[in-house]
Amino acid sequence: MRFCLSLWALMPTFKLTIEYDGTGYHGWQVQPGMSTIQGVLEHAMERIIGTHVHVKGAGRTDAGVHATGQVASLRADFRYPPDILRRALTSLLPPDIVVTRVEGAPDGFDAQRWAQWKRYRYTLLTRPYPSALERRYTLFVPYPLKSDAMAEAASLLIGEHDFSSFQAARSSADHPVRQVFRATFRQEDDYLFFEIAADGFLRHMIRIIMGTLLDVGRGKLGPRDLKVILEARDRNRASKTVSPHALCLMEVGYQPFHSTHPSPSPARGRRQG
Repeated sequence: MRFCLSLWALMPTFKLTIEYDGTGYHGWQVQPGMSTIQGVLEHAMERIIGTHVHVKGAGRTDAGVHATGQVASLRADFRYPPDILRRALTSLLPPDIVVTRVEGAPDGFDAQRWAQWKRYRYTLLTRPYPSALERRYTLFVPYPLKSDAMAEAASLLIGEHDFSSFQAARSSADHPVRQVFRATFRQEDDYLFFEIAADGFLRHMIRIIMGTLLDVGRGKLGPRDLKVILEARDRNRASKTVSPHALCLMEVGYQPFHSTHPSPSPARGRRQG
């Protein structure tokens, strides 16, 4: 047994950056009888290594949520350059999951525990007619929105708060306090992008926030009402949970978040999700 443990300790650690279309999956985390991103990656690693390899993600994205910058860590007896592992995974994974980068990581690197912040984007399509090509990655909003009021309301989320009002029932979080570093809106043509970066997120937190901000945009709520809802610490005070399909994990950070951290302009196509 000691010999096996020492061999495991000597295995190299890898950091994977992953892009995926979450439409056909029941989220990141392995679930019995269901297709998940983690499950597909672990199956591919088993085919490469010949034994089960645990792939740990930085965040457990929900069913239907996409990613362009998910990060995962693993330890495996793979003695070739990291890019060889990337190419091997590319040859085995389905086309809706792509490992864009594999790097050697320090011993003990843990994609979840070492993460200091995550940045998500929610994409609204704001025009009178929907899109046949982008229906999987945008939420169609045919009515006018007061985007300035939405941006004002979103700014009230910045800082450390108890986000109980924006937490789904049956959440497994130990506590509801999170620190939000950025919460901004940007309009580009017919697309309204909401970006939020925080040290962590509660279950369905972004989707409940987005539903509440949409009510601000429609004039059903005022910008300052969001502060009242936040301070109430009561899920019943916030608005409905919007669909997951327009949400995308853009980036995971392993250094402290700075206010000057760039927020790149979104590319057209599936990255908008």
